[in-house]
Amino acid sequence: MRERGTVRRMRIVQVCPYDPDRHGGVQRHMHALAGALAARGHATLIIAPGAGKPSDGGLWRLGGMRSVAFGGTRFEVTWASGAELARVAAELRRWRPDVVHFHTPWDPLMPWQLFRRVGVARVATFHDTPPPGATGAALRSLFKLLSRYLLARLDGAIAVSEAPLAHLRPGASGVTPVVLPPVTGLSPFFALDKAPQGERADVLFLGRLEPRKGVEVLLEAVSRIAGGQAPLPPGLPRPRFVVAGDGDLRGAVLAMQERLGQGWIDVIPSPSQTAQLALLRGARLAVSPALYGESFGIVLAEALASGTPAIGADNAGYRTVLTGRGAALLTPAGDAAALAEKIIELLAHPELRAELADWGRSHARQFDVTARIGDFEAFYRDAVARHATRHPRSKAEG
Repeated sequence: MRERGTVRRMRIVQVCPYDPDRHGGVQRHMHALAGALAARGHATLIIAPGAGKPSDGGLWRLGGMRSVAFGGTRFEVTWASGAELARVAAELRRWRPDVVHFHTPWDPLMPWQLFRRVGVARVATFHDTPPPGATGAALRSLFKLLSRYLLARLDGAIAVSEAPLAHLRPGASGVTPVVLPPVTGLSPFFALDKAPQGERADVLFLGRLEPRKGVEVLLEAVSRIAGGQAPLPPGLPRPRFVVAGDGDLRGAVLAMQERLGQGWIDVIPSPSQTAQLALLRGARLAVSPALYGESFGIVLAEALASGTPAIGADNAGYRTVLTGRGAALLTPAGDAAALAEKIIELLAHPELRAELADWGRSHARQFDVTARIGDFEAFYRDAVARHATRHPRSKAEG
């Protein structure tokens, strides 16, 4: 580590298993962490898949990637050739990192390939929560075996909430994971001024259009409201549901839009942050009915920070965000009737919405990267010290 005044400056590499340009919680956390560390004087670098895509001084591309569907979601399978790995390993030796931070290191395959070639302090964040059923049980068993191997070779480990801890096994010689939320940059959301409320309310879904994110549950809830099975109180204008995202279920969303007719559902592509802020500015509610596989809920934190009450499914990750007063915003995962009733309840009670909006903005401050960056700095320094103790003759280069 380099010294500058009384503050030790570090050189920190993050390794991402996903396309860094894709909208996702891991990517938002990674980019926010890099920005906050750089603002504190540290040198930062991201290594991510996407050979052939542009690289710059802060982002190196390593290996190819292919999107695959598994367990109701999509993610990238990545790989790098021996020549690519040798080139990046040589460049890392010249860059001289103090610590290399792997996000979900067991995602196949590039992070694991690079993990074996790094000789400096190595840390990892575990973001994964497997799905229910037989597939999830098999993944949990696999993760337990892999985590015993990884945690014995890591110098620090983070679980983003209590949920991933269930399949992390440090063993006698492994590091014990600490819980740190996957914080992101919430300043633009805190600064948002909500638009004056018009006659109709916008209810915003923001996320990938895939089974795991619960978009089909949302469509059923909208259908119940539109069809009168979940009746709107007299005098309450019908809401407009804005579905912002892309994915395999886009066709199902468009089919429901056509079936219900004009004015019930608007469908737009996955937005930029500027467009996301504009959507939140006009939204009266946000909804995130994800069924499973959530370890946290950055999309909830962003909505709350904007002053928008966010209804979330009662899954393991969303319970981490919607605590205390926010537990009133949870609905049973997969229960479209309960989701429809909760939407109507909040639309019909503006005082309750205002109370939850105030609570949300205060509650979300703990998930802002500027509030927690000191915790990550301390975590990195502990890992570097641990590595030096374990490997007193190892060089700073990988």
